[in-house]
Amino acid sequence: MKNLSPEVEKTIDAICALGCDVVSVTINALQNGELRPEYQALDDIQRASLLQELQSIMSVYQDGCR
Repeated sequence: MKNLSPEVEKTIDAICALGCDVVSVTINALQNGELRPEYQALDDIQRASLLQELQSIMSVYQDGCR
């Protein structure tokens, strides 16, 4: 992970631990500007970083969650 705040790193770890489907739901929610408990404490810049990092992580899974 690149220059992420500790809060964002912790949030990424927590979301990823919940599984691939939750990561996908979280990405969609972030893209739609929705607030979810997993990241509601983050500010807008941190949420943008979270979205970028989660998208980067999921790009490895070209066929989705499997």
